[in-house]
Amino acid sequence: MAPPPAPDDVVASAGPGGPGVGRTIVELAQSARTAGRAAVTSGRWLADTVVELAPRVPVRDAATLSAHHDGATDGALAKALVRSAARVSAGIGAATGTAIAAQQLSVAMVVLVPFELAAETALAVLTELKLIAELHEVAGRRVTTRSALLVWASGHALPPSAGEEADDGPALGPAARRQLVAQLRARYARNLATLGPLLTGAAAAGLLNRRATVTLGNAVARDLGLRRAWGGGGR
Repeated sequence: MAPPPAPDDVVASAGPGGPGVGRTIVELAQSARTAGRAAVTSGRWLADTVVELAPRVPVRDAATLSAHHDGATDGALAKALVRSAARVSAGIGAATGTAIAAQQLSVAMVVLVPFELAAETALAVLTELKLIAELHEVAGRRVTTRSALLVWASGHALPPSAGEEADDGPALGPAARRQLVAQLRARYARNLATLGPLLTGAAAAGLLNRRATVTLGNAVARDLGLRRAWGGGGR
């Protein structure tokens, strides 16, 4: 598999109008194209890419997060993080449509070889892994890359009884990896189902990404006890 780009600055700038996300979508799509259609549709490329890049996504501590959000803490800070991640996730969908249009790919070609949508899925999931880790930071609990991947696949925060472990790499056991692959394939399939006229499909994919990120963020915040002071509808 061709080495994918580092996501550190890209995840941070992937919101609407972000300067780096379009380039990263193209680079990730090239990595997927090199791996081949079978690797993409099986979920293997998605799992390999997410597991490889996840440790390189920067995670801010609670004090830094609070400073970046006007001193917000606890539930208010968690709510702001979910909203911010949702905007980023939606922007990734829009950037994917722009990248497809810029390459003058037909809808038929994208359906046949949907590498750009695989790239979109990977980058949206990396954004959600960052959200998971930072929500745990707000709750006073640090998670490893491995734990964040398990939280993403399950849709629930790490139980308090799990404690902290040394982060000696993102290796997953066979059962956990199968669960991750299955969830990534399902997410990819949902993104594929939004494909339509290029920019219309991108808008639909952006909306789907936003909803998925909000749903995950709300669930993790609730499990962490951060929604008790949330207030409002959480969106």
